[in-house]
Amino acid sequence: MKKVKWNEYRTKRAGFARIRAKLGFERKSSSRVRDKEERELLFRLNQARLESWKKEGKFKFLASRRIKFKI
Repeated sequence: MKKVKWNEYRTKRAGFARIRAKLGFERKSSSRVRDKEERELLFRLNQARLESWKKEGKFKFLASRRIKFKI
């Protein structure tokens, strides 16, 4: 594991936060806006992937809020 010198990291991070606050950058969303067709396609692909995992035994519903997932 990489060793981190806490004092150096803290001062470097504080400088970054000050510059970011001064420039007024806002955090941007991590995903782009998708059109309706693309969302439906991604939803269907995700459903197909989930169904194949169920058939292979990688994904199981144990209860209403509990699942088992094997990698």
